[in-house]
Amino acid sequence: MKSDITRLVDRYGHFEQRLRQHTERWCRPFCSVCRHVCCRVHFCVETRESVFLRRVVKRFSDRSVFSLSHGWLTATGCALAAGHPPVCYEFLCRHISDAVSGDPCRHYALQVSSLLITHVGRRALGGRHLVEITRASDLNRVNPDRFMNRLREAEIAFQAVVDILDGRSSKADIQALFRIVRPPWTDDQEIRRLM
Repeated sequence: MKSDITRLVDRYGHFEQRLRQHTERWCRPFCSVCRHVCCRVHFCVETRESVFLRRVVKRFSDRSVFSLSHGWLTATGCALAAGHPPVCYEFLCRHISDAVSGDPCRHYALQVSSLLITHVGRRALGGRHLVEITRASDLNRVNPDRFMNRLREAEIAFQAVVDILDGRSSKADIQALFRIVRPPWTDDQEIRRLM
């Protein structure tokens, strides 16, 4: 099973790096001029409590140093290349969300992108999310095929998100997003019309 866990950590970490690069590219114009810091140490602590995230951090961010007062946050941003808790992606400030609020399809794509990491780890062990697993012995009980299927769904949806946010969307892109989360009711009819 160790080779399965290593394979999961590698694939997950590479996916998260791609997602982070895209998220940073999309959010940088807003975050670079914002005076508020969204990161909180109590979010960062999850990477130390979760046996899976600890492995991802060790594999992809081994030189990063955790600070009790600042977590993974440095003067130039987050020190982690991969291994972030899902909340780091889930949070979209009003300014970022408002930037695409006039376009229901792009707004939906942005919301889906914020839930891709959450989707990958959902129900990894019973009803627990992957990052909620705190014992190594429980991590070995994760079904690798189920995990990889969810990761593949997230990878396909991620490419759809990139296409939609870049102004290229197709019926297949919208369907890929539906596998992650349904659109908000306010956008549902408009998005269904595109299918």
